[in-house]
Amino acid sequence: MRPLKNLCEVAVIGGGLAGLFAARHVARSGRLVTLFEGRGMFGGQVATVDEVDGLAMPGKFAGQDLAIPLLDDARKANAHVEEANIARLDAGHRLTLTDEAGKMYRPEAVIIASGASLRKLGVAGEEELTGRGVSHCATCDGGFFRGQDVAVVGGGDAAVQEALVLAKTSRRVIMVCRSPMKARRDYVDKLDARENVEFVWDSEVAEILGTDGVTGLRLKNVKTGAASQIECAGVFPFIGVEPNSTFVPPSLLDANKLVATNGGVQTTDPRIFAVGAVRSHYGGYVVQAMAEGITAAEAVVALLQHQT
Repeated sequence: MRPLKNLCEVAVIGGGLAGLFAARHVARSGRLVTLFEGRGMFGGQVATVDEVDGLAMPGKFAGQDLAIPLLDDARKANAHVEEANIARLDAGHRLTLTDEAGKMYRPEAVIIASGASLRKLGVAGEEELTGRGVSHCATCDGGFFRGQDVAVVGGGDAAVQEALVLAKTSRRVIMVCRSPMKARRDYVDKLDARENVEFVWDSEVAEILGTDGVTGLRLKNVKTGAASQIECAGVFPFIGVEPNSTFVPPSLLDANKLVATNGGVQTTDPRIFAVGAVRSHYGGYVVQAMAEGITAAEAVVALLQHQT
């Protein structure tokens, strides 16, 4: 029997789909793997999606439908789960992870699967009204705005998906778009078919209004500079994402703070791999995240076998 000299042979940082696939696959190989997820959002951003698109399988699946069985499978395969955020990764002679409570781990290999977070608007009222009308999850919070007017900020796939969920229960959904729609054509067609969706073009949010809750938005036209105002009870900003990479050594990051990889999943440090939205060259597809998790897991297992 292999001695348990290191209870964290492999560290997987992040419990999104890529991280869950990686942790499960490593655990099934018989290696001692620890999955770190500090936000408790297993499945990552996909966990908030009402209907995951792009899966090569019949039926409709919510994000949680995919994430929870993967987490259960990983645990059954003896993956250890730490509900902790990693604050620092040191890539010296020995790899060292430090969580936000100061606890240290010394894995033999690391798979960075920390994903990305939605970019904030950075305007007055956003921080104060988060959780009181400002939300990033229509599936979670849409019911609070039943029969009311809401605004979705953005024009990409995620923004349109949120608007489609909200349109089922809200009286009116106002899409605030800085530029022409960038979402997939079939998403836009579904949105056009909803009679309770309206658009405000060439505009950005200048301020979120309200005291105890959101009451409206102050907008600015990006072409003319003209100010306007709309009333709404909720606002859902989806203006892009930023990689969750603050704990990663700067030497492993590119100019956009993404973990630099060789086109695959390996970084310049042969002990460290990156998968999903936190890495450079990621294409943004759910099936790609799943595949990358398995690819990284297999690479890690091969690395450790070579060292034995």
